[in-house]
Amino acid sequence: MNWTRVLLIGLTALALTFVEVASLSLDPVASAELEQFIRKGDVVISTRHIRPRRKLHISIEALFMIDFPMLKHKMSFFLDRKQQRVTLDISANGATESRNFEIPNINETSTIRSLALQFSKNRITLHVDCKPSTHHDIDMNLAKLYTQMDDPVIKLFRERKYPLHFDADMEHSLQRANCQKGLHRRGNRRMLRNKITEREKNKKRDVRGWYEPTISREGVTDHRHQEVPTDVERGDIPILHGDCEDALARSLSDLLALVKLLREDVAHQRQEIAYLRMLLENCAGCKNPLSGDNQLRLEPTCRTANPCYRGVDCLDSAAGPRCGRCPAGLIGDGKICKPGVTCANFQCYPGVQCHDTVNGAQCDSCPVGYEGDGRTCSLRNPCMDTPCPSGNIHYQRQSQYTARKYSVITN
Repeated sequence: MNWTRVLLIGLTALALTFVEVASLSLDPVASAELEQFIRKGDVVISTRHIRPRRKLHISIEALFMIDFPMLKHKMSFFLDRKQQRVTLDISANGATESRNFEIPNINETSTIRSLALQFSKNRITLHVDCKPSTHHDIDMNLAKLYTQMDDPVIKLFRERKYPLHFDADMEHSLQRANCQKGLHRRGNRRMLRNKITEREKNKKRDVRGWYEPTISREGVTDHRHQEVPTDVERGDIPILHGDCEDALARSLSDLLALVKLLREDVAHQRQEIAYLRMLLENCAGCKNPLSGDNQLRLEPTCRTANPCYRGVDCLDSAAGPRCGRCPAGLIGDGKICKPGVTCANFQCYPGVQCHDTVNGAQCDSCPVGYEGDGRTCSLRNPCMDTPCPSGNIHYQRQSQYTARKYSVITN
């Protein structure tokens, strides 16, 4: 029974490890940056502000993994809050070796301010919150693994919420994490406490001191000097260190800029409201819209009152809505359309142009020399327009009219 329980616990831990590794994603930019540092020599990989997970039952979380695909060599780093350690799994040719870096004074709800791993030749040193923790020696360092590959390729997989930073030495990494700034603060506090102790020893009066009247046994009021403790720390004001102060300063600066923009926007809106109020107060039609000449009149438009027949285009003009042509097979003015004959179904005399009108298709007048309604035209007799003089005889030859003059002999 005990062996079964141990086996289940081991399988569960292995499954959690695989889930954590699967949550890592490839970072091409970080991979290229890491490759540049490995070419030069030593490298320090650091991350900051590692907050606890929401699901507290998952105590193991993956930090990052360095993969040498050509050599099938991997280095995976995991954070185990329950066991208070960082685990390094080295996979080479199917075999896996683990190394544990101890991290004291952490739990499942604490936040790690900075975590750095220094790769110096064959030694890996862990620094937690600006302090060195433990170190381990490995057989192969990063530079040797890189030079063993014919076509060097390095892939870095990391947790998305934990960006990685690279430095050539530990000093620059500590400066990046503002560790030196925290040391200066602690030194200033120690100096301040020493000054307060010296004042208490000498019992010198200070302008910041205050006097409290006390009554002695004889009933005489005595003023005794009491100094205000200057090293008392307020419990309701959190002390921020490192990046938190910089982030707070940036947030306050952004907030002030946003408040300034909102102030300008509100002032602009006030000007617009005042302008609209002035227009409404000086509008004659708004004062008495239904009396006399001030009666408001809404001009009809194609959107508010479309007078056109269904399917006919409506166009807004200065005189009001105008309708286009009636649909094919219908005649009218566009507002009223009815069935009728159009030029599409109507044929005029050859050479005569056809026009669609309100009443239907209409043809122009007949050509010169012809008479008719434009649809049917016939040749006109010119002698009917200009009759010949008295005594002349009209003749018609081959559909052409000619006139000849004959003299009349009288006795």
